Amino acid sequence: MAHIQDRGKDVERRWQARYRAPDGAERTKTFRRKVDAQRWLDEVTADIVTGRYVDPKAGKVTFGNFAERWLAAQTFDPSTREAVRNRLDNHILPTFKKTELRAIRSSMVQAWLRGRQKELAPRTVRTLLANLSGILGAAVEDGLIARNPCASSSVRAPAIPAKRIVPWTVEQVEAIVAAHPARYRATPVVSAGCGLRQGETFGLAVDDVDFLRRTIHVRQQVKLIAGKPILAPPKGGKIREVPLPEWVAVALAEHIRRQPPIEVTLPWRDLDGEPRASRLIFTSRESGPLNRNYFNPHIWKPSLKIVGIATTRDHGMHALRHHYASVLLDGGISIRALAEYLGHTDPGFTLRIYSHLMPNTEDRARAVVDAAHTTRQGEQSEAGGRA
Repeated sequence: MAHIQDRGKDVERRWQARYRAPDGAERTKTFRRKVDAQRWLDEVTADIVTGRYVDPKAGKVTFGNFAERWLAAQTFDPSTREAVRNRLDNHILPTFKKTELRAIRSSMVQAWLRGRQKELAPRTVRTLLANLSGILGAAVEDGLIARNPCASSSVRAPAIPAKRIVPWTVEQVEAIVAAHPARYRATPVVSAGCGLRQGETFGLAVDDVDFLRRTIHVRQQVKLIAGKPILAPPKGGKIREVPLPEWVAVALAEHIRRQPPIEVTLPWRDLDGEPRASRLIFTSRESGPLNRNYFNPHIWKPSLKIVGIATTRDHGMHALRHHYASVLLDGGISIRALAEYLGHTDPGFTLRIYSHLMPNTEDRARAVVDAAHTTRQGEQSEAGGRA
């Protein structure tokens, strides 16, 4: 039963509100004014009746302790786990680690977002907010706090500015290919001619290339976990087939002739997983898999400098996929087919990225309508002449 007790002479803490929690324990809180005690007691009673009640003592656990338990319980793949771990250590825990869950307010979250926004790109800040919200959402589900402060309307992640991709021209891509050392020259050809991601190009095995049917089977990629290479399925686990153009087939055949594929044994998916042998087409000078931490600064960026392209984040090897998309769209390939070749699960995602690269259909639409009606008018004129 809930009630309010007058404690008499204690002016600062005169009114004591009492209630019995669902677990049978009695809880109290004191107030200076009776009206404040009654209001608080009414809210607690309503929460108990509606099932929204959260024990005030439950939220005493610190964010840092709960975040560690949360991360340990997740079923992330190794690369995602490592990424979340880095975000926690570098951007979230420095602010919230020692703060009790119940003390985290929406205003604190917004202030933290503001600080991160000064140092990081908007997309990165939104990812950080999603991680923080996921942890606090789990605390709500566990009954440790009543609501997720990240879900408040006052918490606003930075907007991601619209960015139109400007794809490289055929001439630029060919110049970049020519600027690569002979040992690595076929790698940008595969990415630009088949739309493979960098890790998928590095993970391409000789058995994945069907020269007869002119198809590449994208089955695996080389990823780095804690700096060590592993083999893993393509992004999103989406295994796919990609058409093999003659330009790429010739480059691969010449590369294989000069550097026969080497069998490389790497852990599959997890560092402690079963090793898997794969006859990789592209390997390092040490007969191991290509490592982006070496390839990007020592092979890719020097090649860009040779052809006069800035070595910015926008000009990573991923730009070759944008070139591939632009060439296919310009040639009339549908968005749905392009999404399949790129390994996108949702064609709508592909459309949002590349819609501005699609050929202008206005002139084509005018021509089609004019042709139809011109033909119709011609038929009518001819019929009238015969009459």
